[in-house]
Amino acid sequence: MARPTRPERKTELLGAILDYLMDKTLAELTFRSLADGLGMSSYVLVYHFGSRDQLINDIVVSIESRLDSMRDTDVRDIDRAAWRQFLLDSWRWTMAQRNRHLTRLEFEATAQDIVAAEPRGTSQEHFRKLHHQTRDWLMVQGVPEEFADTDARLFTSTFYGLQFDFVVMNEPEAATKAFELMLAVFFNNLETRLANAGQ
Repeated sequence: MARPTRPERKTELLGAILDYLMDKTLAELTFRSLADGLGMSSYVLVYHFGSRDQLINDIVVSIESRLDSMRDTDVRDIDRAAWRQFLLDSWRWTMAQRNRHLTRLEFEATAQDIVAAEPRGTSQEHFRKLHHQTRDWLMVQGVPEEFADTDARLFTSTFYGLQFDFVVMNEPEAATKAFELMLAVFFNNLETRLANAGQ
C-alpha cells in the first residue's frame, strides 16, 4: 500500500514551484524540467502530484487561493468609504511584481481552461463571485437589480482588464491611475443611479 503524502511537504513544494515559475509558463512545464530546476528527483514530484495534469491543477489552485480572503469577504453591509478602501487595498496588493507573474500564470490557465476537455471552471467562478459581490453591494446601496448587475459586470471586467494591462505593460503606476479613475466613475455612477431611482 502506498504511503500517504504529507500535506505540509506538498505545500512547501508548491511554494518552491511558484518561485520557479516566475519566468516560465505552464505550457512548458514538465516533471523533468521542474525537477531539474528545483534540484530534486522527478520521483518526488510524481509521488506528491501523481500526474502532470494534477500538478498543473494544484499549481493553479494554489495561485487562485491567494485571493480567497478577499473573495470570501462579505461586503454587503459595509459603507461606501469601507468599500472603496477594500477595493483599493485589493488593487494595491495585486500590483506587487510577484503577483504580476502569478496573475500571468492565472490568465494562462484560464486560456487553457476554455478549450480543455474537462475544464476546471474556477476562473468563471471567481469572475462571477466578484461580479455578484459588487452587484449585491450596489443593491444594498439602493440600486435596482437590473442596473446593479450591469454596473457590477462593467466594474468586474474593468478590474480584470486593468490586471491584464499590468501583466502586459508592467506599468503599475499607470494601471493604478486608471483603476482610481474607474473607482471615481463607479461611485459617480452610483450617485446617478440613486438620484434617478429617487425620482
